[in-house]
Amino acid sequence: MVLEVSVEEIEEPEVIRVYTEYLHDLFTVHVDSKRILTVLTDNEAVASKWLKEVLRSKASNTKPPLPGAATTFSPDSIFVGLIAEQHSPFYGSRPYDETDQTFDLLTLCVGSHCLMYELPGSEYRPWWSDELPYDDAPKVLKAFFQNPRVVVLGTNMAKVAKRLEARHGIQIKNAVDLNQLAVKGMQRHDLDLARYDFEKLTMTVLGKAFDVIKPEKVYWYRRQAYCNRWGIFYREDCDRLTSEKVMFTTVDAYLRLMMCFKLLEAMDGPGESSSSKKKKKIKKKTTKRSQ
Repeated sequence: MVLEVSVEEIEEPEVIRVYTEYLHDLFTVHVDSKRILTVLTDNEAVASKWLKEVLRSKASNTKPPLPGAATTFSPDSIFVGLIAEQHSPFYGSRPYDETDQTFDLLTLCVGSHCLMYELPGSEYRPWWSDELPYDDAPKVLKAFFQNPRVVVLGTNMAKVAKRLEARHGIQIKNAVDLNQLAVKGMQRHDLDLARYDFEKLTMTVLGKAFDVIKPEKVYWYRRQAYCNRWGIFYREDCDRLTSEKVMFTTVDAYLRLMMCFKLLEAMDGPGESSSSKKKKKIKKKTTKRSQ
């Protein structure tokens, strides 16, 4: 069995484009029977609105930890699946380590809502410069990752967090590495879960039914033959992400959330909920009365 995924772009009635610059695109991504609304944008105001709406949500997007559970997350924690990516350029190659480069795309998924934010890009530096690129992230994005309620989930989180801070000034207050969480949650000492890649970890934690079939290469942009790299004869869809890219990235971010919840349930299972304790007290009272 494989996971059935599909995507459809939502056509909005209002005009959301100004000349060649777009504010945002909306997509509905289907993961089996689950529907996820994905907002794709490079506009700081649009991203800011999405992030503020997430922080205004009072209810947690997961069950609160049970008394005596192994986890220490607060009941109002907001769990965020994160993917940070750098686009491999079509032209040329970089003569230095890619970890020294800025990220191009951040994908955040909370419940059934995802944000794909295309970062502005670092300032131009000549090839002979020894200065590493730096792309200062918007203040609202920095504040979001610093919020104590926000728990960021991902793979290779130590490297991702270090690179986000060094290249974008983003500090993640609460980062959770899913590989390490799987080691604690599954207690499978016969498996090298700490070294599993994302696909293998997903099928190990969630099962083979969550296998996602992907093409050999997923193209990022809708580049056509008439698109010019320097903007001459520019068409607005030249540098927009493909629907395929939006779909697979959304699915991967959503699966990060599902893995976290599955592992937390495994770790918190032995605890007793307050409702079950109340039922036990009621039973004890009824038995005493009957005696």
